[in-house]
Amino acid sequence: MSESEILLDYHGPVDLKVIELLLKRLRKTKEFTFLNKITCKRVYAIVVECLENIYKNQIVLSSADPGMNSHISVRTENDKIYIVAGNPVPDSAKENLTRRLDHLNNLNEAALKTLYEHKINRESVRGENGAGLGFIYMAMKSGNKIGYSFQPLINGYSNFEIKISLNKYIMRKLIIDQTSFSPKVILDPEKKIYLISGESRPPDVREFYDQILSWLAEFSLYLIKSDDKKDPVEFNFDFEYFNSSSGKLILDICKVLAGLRLKGINIIVKWYYEKEDGDMLEVGKEMSSIVKFPFEYVESEIN
Repeated sequence: MSESEILLDYHGPVDLKVIELLLKRLRKTKEFTFLNKITCKRVYAIVVECLENIYKNQIVLSSADPGMNSHISVRTENDKIYIVAGNPVPDSAKENLTRRLDHLNNLNEAALKTLYEHKINRESVRGENGAGLGFIYMAMKSGNKIGYSFQPLINGYSNFEIKISLNKYIMRKLIIDQTSFSPKVILDPEKKIYLISGESRPPDVREFYDQILSWLAEFSLYLIKSDDKKDPVEFNFDFEYFNSSSGKLILDICKVLAGLRLKGINIIVKWYYEKEDGDMLEVGKEMSSIVKFPFEYVESEIN
């Protein structure tokens, strides 16, 4: 059975006062406050863009039919949050809206970012209301395609509705640049990249690896709560060298991953070693044996 909760539901005209009241109402809902900080910010940003687009483009039709009103709703269902917003538009606008949204929905993350940077750096043109930039921003924040539809109203007008979804559980990423004595770390759930590589002999080993272990503790809760546990999570260890102090903490990381695997999370560990570096291969096998978790061993060419 799906679990659904309403965070916001409004039908009616939208002005600046209404926008402030709706945003205040959203922030005060129990369901909103229970979301993690990153999710809260993304939901809030998308709702602001939807309300501002309605305010700038709304047409008030003289009818008692509530279907003629602008509307916005925010609800959660299982591991997703859905934001639906709509307002009457002239039929003459349908072709342009369709073209713009279809174009956005065919862009990948990098292309969206490039388009956003181009639009935001372009000089403002008199008469533009920024709706195109808003759609790009919403697509970037949600990480998903923007659903849309048109429903006929009275002669010459349709109800234009967009539907945006985003994951309820959004996990922060951890990126650490490589130095001559510490490894590169990329832990990015959105891009599904989990990598520790390079040489490990940082001056304060505990401080360096504690940030990774803290992130893994958060990630463990995230995986258990979200649907992402159904998909494989591939951790890649590609060390050139690590000292004994680092080895102890790398083993601690492997223990966390082994624990997740026992809880049913689809964890894969890939241990890289250079073709003629049998020592690194043996260290990987030893760690695998200690944590009772079979690694995959990947031979790489010597640089």
